[in-house]
Amino acid sequence: MAIQYKIENINLLSVENVKINLKVKIPDVEKTGILVITHGYGEHSGYYEDFSDYFASKGFVTAYYDLRSYGLSEGKRGHVPSFDLFLDDLDNIISYVKGKFENIPIFLFGHSMGGSIVLNYLLKRNSNNISKAIISSPWLKLAFEPPRSKLLLARIGKILFPSFAIKGELKIEHLSRDEKFRKRYEHDSLTYDLISPMYYFEIREAGLWALSNAKKLKTPILISHGDDDKVTSMKASKEFCDKAGEMCTFKKWENGYRHVVFSENDKDKIFEFFYAYLVQK
Repeated sequence: MAIQYKIENINLLSVENVKINLKVKIPDVEKTGILVITHGYGEHSGYYEDFSDYFASKGFVTAYYDLRSYGLSEGKRGHVPSFDLFLDDLDNIISYVKGKFENIPIFLFGHSMGGSIVLNYLLKRNSNNISKAIISSPWLKLAFEPPRSKLLLARIGKILFPSFAIKGELKIEHLSRDEKFRKRYEHDSLTYDLISPMYYFEIREAGLWALSNAKKLKTPILISHGDDDKVTSMKASKEFCDKAGEMCTFKKWENGYRHVVFSENDKDKIFEFFYAYLVQK
C-alpha cells in the first residue's frame, strides 16, 4: 500500500521580507527524517516532485523550495546581490522545519548551484543539527571556461551595471539524456538562463571558497557527479572530496550521465542509492 502524505504550501519571509515559496510533504507514517532540498541555477522546486515523492514514500518529510529570484519566490530574475542571502534563506527553512517537527534528524540535498549553497552552509553556518547531506553535481567550478570576452565584460559590468542580467551559457542538452525532461525544461516559463555580473562572481567565489575550505567539513556528505557532465566540473567535486577526507564519499555515475543524474529513465536507481546513503549508520 502506498504511503499517503499531505502537502503544505508556505510563503516564508526572509529577514528583508522577500517571500520564499516552500512546499512540505508530510508522510502519514512514522517519520524517518527531514530532507531539505535546494535546487540549482535556472530551475525551480517543481523539478523535485518525483524526488520528494520517493523520499516521502520512505517516511521522510521533504521540504523543497524556490530559491529567491526563482520559481514562485520573489526577487529580481537573474540577480542575487550576495551569495550569503541563499545561506540565510536555507537557515530560515531549516529553522522552520526543525520547529515544526521536533526530534527528527535533518538531512540536506543540494543540486548544482544548490550543491554549492549546501556546502557553503555546512562550512560557514552552525551545521551541528545536520545529520548528513547529499551534494549533486555541485557548482564549485564550471566544466568549461566562459569566453574571455564575456568574462571581461562581466568584470566591467560588475562595477558599472552589477544587477544587469544577460543570457548565460547553459545548454539544455547538457542537462540530461532524457528527451521528456529536456522538452519540459525548454518550454517551462519558470526556468531561465539569466545572470548578472555580480551574481556570477558571487557564485564563482562561493565555489572557490568552498574548495579552499573543504578540510573544515564536519558533516558527513555524499558528492554525486555524472561522468559526462559538461556544466559543472566533476574534477572539482573529486578535489573537494579528497580535501574533506573521511567526511566525504564520492560517487561517479558512469556511462554517459549528464548534469542532472536523477532525471534519467533509471532515476529510481539514483534515488535508491541516495536513500541508502542517508539511512546508513
